[in-house]
Amino acid sequence: MTRHDGTTVRGPRDVEANLWGSALVFSCLCLLSRVGRTAKLVDHIDGITVILYVLGWVGPALALALCAARKRRPWNGAVVPVTVHAASGLLYGAGIGWE
Repeated sequence: MTRHDGTTVRGPRDVEANLWGSALVFSCLCLLSRVGRTAKLVDHIDGITVILYVLGWVGPALALALCAARKRRPWNGAVVPVTVHAASGLLYGAGIGWE
């Protein structure tokens, strides 16, 4: 779609792709919070890391709901951010430990 001035308007596919990709942002934030905790920059960061991790699932859940509402298959590239976010949760939860 284009506006009257020639600029493009982001369509539903772009919004959906951004929702899927938002999990990567939250994975990076979780990593930064764990690094801050390890470096003793902040005390009691575990709760924040858990909250960030859970919030990371909001975007993919909304994108999946949009796909279901439109009766479409999810975007093919959605597998990567969701897998990375799930793997980071396993690393934080099992490997590093929530303590």
